[in-house]
Amino acid sequence: MAAKGDILIIDDDPDFSEIARTALEADSFSVRCAANGAQGLAMMRAKKPDLVLLDVIMVMPEEGVHVSREIAQDPELRKVPVVMVSSIVESGLSGHFPTDRPLHVHMFLDKPVPLQKLLDVANSFVQPT
Repeated sequence: MAAKGDILIIDDDPDFSEIARTALEADSFSVRCAANGAQGLAMMRAKKPDLVLLDVIMVMPEEGVHVSREIAQDPELRKVPVVMVSSIVESGLSGHFPTDRPLHVHMFLDKPVPLQKLLDVANSFVQPT
């Protein structure tokens, strides 16, 4: 069976990445994982995904925000849907999250994300080819 689509997870939490990857692959998605923003952008430029699941807090508190801006400014990537998945709301770093400017994201999910919710979101953004 062909994959439903290609999803790129950009998150420095290996446990989240592995759990999400396993669930998404069981639902017939092809999944790649990047441990930081630079690696994720390089992977996107090498092979454009159908959906990006992007953490906010990685090496820097706003790394995901910077990555979303890079995606928005790249004509080849700007149409790729981006879903931010983060625990920033519950962390002591919530003040770093910008609320005074628009973000290039299509949805925001708080961690921990129920796996069924993650699958529902992925299926809503990725249309089988």
